Amino acid sequence: MITDSRIREELKNVLDATDIKGIGVRETGKVRDSYKQGDKRVIIVSDRISAFDCVLGTVPFKGQVLNQIAAFWFDKTKDIVQNHVLEVPDPNVMVVKECEQLPLEFVVRGYITGVTKTSAWHYYQQGIRNYCGNVMPEGMKKDQKFDKPILTPTTKHEKHDRPVSRDEAIKEGLISAADYDKVADICFKLFKRGQEHARSMGLILVDTKYEIGKLNGQFVLSDEVHTPDSSRYWFADTYEELFKAGKDQRKLDKEYVREWLAERGFTGDGKPPALTDEVRVEAAKRYIQSYEVITGKQFIATDRPPLERITRLFAK
Repeated sequence: MITDSRIREELKNVLDATDIKGIGVRETGKVRDSYKQGDKRVIIVSDRISAFDCVLGTVPFKGQVLNQIAAFWFDKTKDIVQNHVLEVPDPNVMVVKECEQLPLEFVVRGYITGVTKTSAWHYYQQGIRNYCGNVMPEGMKKDQKFDKPILTPTTKHEKHDRPVSRDEAIKEGLISAADYDKVADICFKLFKRGQEHARSMGLILVDTKYEIGKLNGQFVLSDEVHTPDSSRYWFADTYEELFKAGKDQRKLDKEYVREWLAERGFTGDGKPPALTDEVRVEAAKRYIQSYEVITGKQFIATDRPPLERITRLFAK
């Protein structure tokens, strides 16, 4: 068990950024640093945390948790769709096959909820009943389950993600009709697998996003899958009670940080408030808990700071 004092010690040892020479051309995302080398890519998952499209700071052990949960799920879903993983040589590192990424993220939602401006609940509150081509009935309540999961794609490579329907995505030339339908089928199968496993661990997989690429003409699951950053998890045992009472669900994801920001008036516009050490420690505890509950395995923290460990790995 990782104690609060150990997490506090790691506040100064977080993996904020990397610049490792000789392993490829570096590209930096909100959370991941990647190094492209021909037909493969080295992905280093940092401890950076983002919300509302902004990088907010760092959370100890977050990168390790995300990378190891992603590896767990890539293995667990490889019978549904092939993925880009070649090896996981370090808790924070994944070596993958280089893929041609589709220009859409595919978000599957089992429930109507959220606090961001791209959430289904935000649009529903604005009176919108057709969300990305999905007609939502009148009278829904926050955190209510849809009759069946819905697919709500968003654009990539734009300043802010933009929800689009199937017809809009095809009309804008983002994807062909045939590819969209094949990817939709894959995403719903992945979500069903995720929900089934989550249920067996006492959780509800509420919603998630998938990134799909192509390799040799075949669809490939990439980036991350069913992690606390890309997904929303609730505890199943108290769902009905809290829903009927109109209270917030018990969560196992980074919604805690989003809500902390929203309570201080930040939902993406202007400068975000600085995360306090208390928030960073609490977020770390929740990430670690998510790893243990989702995988059923004990989280093992390494003794060496991640940047030192990763630098030594590639020095070899």
